[in-house]
Amino acid sequence: MVFDLNPDSTKLVATLPNGGQTDRYECVLSICGNPTCRCRSVYVTFFPRRPNGDRGYRRKSERNASIDLDTNGMYSEFSKTASKADIAFCERLIEAMDAADFRLLGDLHFTFKNTSTEEAEPDTIDPHFDFTEVESSAKMQVYNDVLPFGDRFLVAIDGVEHMLLDQHCVRPGCDCTETYIELAPIMPDGKLGEHAGTILLDYASRRWQAVPDDAPHDLPALRQRIENAFPDFYQRLSRRHAKLQAIYGHCRKRYLAANEKRR
Repeated sequence: MVFDLNPDSTKLVATLPNGGQTDRYECVLSICGNPTCRCRSVYVTFFPRRPNGDRGYRRKSERNASIDLDTNGMYSEFSKTASKADIAFCERLIEAMDAADFRLLGDLHFTFKNTSTEEAEPDTIDPHFDFTEVESSAKMQVYNDVLPFGDRFLVAIDGVEHMLLDQHCVRPGCDCTETYIELAPIMPDGKLGEHAGTILLDYASRRWQAVPDDAPHDLPALRQRIENAFPDFYQRLSRRHAKLQAIYGHCRKRYLAANEKRR
């Protein structure tokens, strides 16, 4: 394993074989903070450390690498712009990394993206909406589609972890409190599997309804499992709905203002 979190300082450190010796580095991660961006790349700057643990800081001795966590390879844009020395270093780094290294970087990436997503103000978030479809047909929006690294509802069903995908109406003036919740299993590769059922839930009245021909098995037991896992489940749905409505409202204002400017 190349990477490790220093338990004394929570700093990311790296130990990389280099011929017959071992190079040690202190690492700084840079991650895209855009809440709507789905990229899973990390940019890492490596600072060599002296044998006594101090950072041997010399600008020319720094090394940089950028890793795409979807492919576990070098980030394509990095390979186009980085120096030859950094590209060679990145190739050597990836060759030395194992599955635990990629998991660690993936966990750090998600933690950063999740925090930046949930702390972002609605007027700073600019996802794409089909305004015509939303306002003509009241198309509902999935929280984790708009905010892919937002907080997630995860629950085990028959020994398989599932993600709950809550959908909300964001049409201006609508005061409904209903949400559709889709269930999707999480596959071994971390991706979502095939749709596994839908629930219609009114979070204000806490009324659960089975969707005809699409209801999950044993809805009462599933409800109990979800409420046990998330004691504030209904309050969180209300906050997520309000956040999506606020994001949509700000995006709609910008869209209308841009159209007016063009006219």
